[in-house]
Amino acid sequence: MKPNMSFQVMSDTHVAEDPNHVYSINFDRAFKDILKTAPNSDGIMHVGDVTDSGQPAQFKTMATIWNRNKSGLPPVYFTTGNHDVRWADFEERMASFREATGIDQLYYDVWIKGYHFIFLGTEKPLKDCAYLSAAQLAWFETKIAENSAPDKPIFIFVHEPMMNTVAGAQTRNGWHGIRQDRELKTILSKYPQSILFTGHTHWELGSKDTIYNAKYATLFNVPSVAYLWTDEDAHKDGSQGYYVDVYNDHVLVKGRDFANGSWVSEAAYRIPMPPQIPVVDPKTDPDMTLGNPTMQLDKRSYLVGEAIRVTYTGSLNKDAFGIFPRGAVPNEVRQIEPIASILTNTIQQPDGVLTFEHIELPPGEYDMIYLGETMNVELTRWPFEVAAE
Repeated sequence: MKPNMSFQVMSDTHVAEDPNHVYSINFDRAFKDILKTAPNSDGIMHVGDVTDSGQPAQFKTMATIWNRNKSGLPPVYFTTGNHDVRWADFEERMASFREATGIDQLYYDVWIKGYHFIFLGTEKPLKDCAYLSAAQLAWFETKIAENSAPDKPIFIFVHEPMMNTVAGAQTRNGWHGIRQDRELKTILSKYPQSILFTGHTHWELGSKDTIYNAKYATLFNVPSVAYLWTDEDAHKDGSQGYYVDVYNDHVLVKGRDFANGSWVSEAAYRIPMPPQIPVVDPKTDPDMTLGNPTMQLDKRSYLVGEAIRVTYTGSLNKDAFGIFPRGAVPNEVRQIEPIASILTNTIQQPDGVLTFEHIELPPGEYDMIYLGETMNVELTRWPFEVAAE
């Protein structure tokens, strides 16, 4: 039976500046495989980490390879990954992304043959995680409801995975993913017909939790086109992705080995429509403990020598809070060091209270900055003053 529509999903191409680098070659090979195997494809969905480090020359090589293969291929819909924007001027990186891909929005949606495709993207240049603003989440909640029906799949794409879901996204693996994890899961769980594709982990097809449908929706880990990772937490050469066929009553997702031009037999999945996804209560779900990062100073004005207390939520890994002179912009390039800082994993996570004491700040204006997963990237700031006694 002929499907209503077909598309492919790829991720983590990590295209290098050198067109003869193995990552660049693998990207080219994936396009050629799609053209040969699915000449009637309706679209190619790229789930981020388009380039290896977001350099303009890498985006230029990516565009050259794509343009060389465009004839006969369907449109490619790109999302950003952390490697495309991390530790850099976000607008500069996005300018390179827009020029190379033709995608001019951080998040967007398209309809293809009557099916809804939604693409989400980070709004801050974090090292390994994605940051989805309240505006993006509100937009997503509106869009996912648009013309939705329980028996009609909604396809969603975002680079980083949600916590304790697909392969490589378990906290035991040092998870880093979407900082607004609880908020995204809450929205998604209202639409169990959704099929979400995430990349980032590079976990090979056939690994445990390649597909996850225990709750929320049907989630797929998209392996890497550049190189793979195994359940033994080890690097592996290879290049993989998905071919997806959409029918009236089910969706068929088939794993593809781009390097060998063959199907991955242990990675073939039939998702019935409507699917049977268990309903969860966000208030009691043990996998919905991490939410949007927040911070709150106990006061806005302090005396010299007075302790400064911060209440925070949504912290993970080596998140840090730092005190900086008012207006400082810490990042990897400027190397601005905090006057004082504390890692939340030495206190409590994801929520807790920390105290700066005995730092003797001179009178002046300061910012408390929640630095997220790294000492070099700003998430949010809170101004305060120190006055003489």
